[in-house]
This record gives sequence, structure tokens and C-alpha cells, in this order.
Amino acid sequence: MGAAKEPIRLRKRTTPTGNVSLYLDIYLNGKRSYEYLKMYIIPETDDNARKRNAATMTAANTIKSRRIIE
Repeated sequence: MGAAKEPIRLRKRTTPTGNVSLYLDIYLNGKRSYEYLKMYIIPETDDNARKRNAATMTAANTIKSRRIIE
């Protein structure tokens, strides 16, 4: 069958400024909640922006892993 569903997912939402906001979608015991990380993916116009986005995604995934362990 399919893999077990993750109780916490890292999701993205585009802001009006064109950046992408990262948040955790948490579904535990039949209740859904959101944790906004105040982290943003910026438009990749140059190499510096690409590196910054990669670091941001790594940090966001670390937070997600920490929440799953909790």
C-alpha cells in the first residue's frame, strides 16, 4: 500500500510580493494547525539567491524534523 502519511508537512504559499512563504501544516489527532516559520524563498535571480534559498530550505526541513520528533 501507500506510505504512511506525514503528520507534519512543509508547505509553500506565494506572497503578494512574489516571495514564497514557508509554513508547517500540522495534522495531529484529527486537528489541523499551521506554524508559520517566517522564512521566505526569494526569486532566484542570481547564484547568491539560489544559495540563500537552499540554506532556507535546509533550515525549514530541520525545524520540520524537530517537530516530528516532538
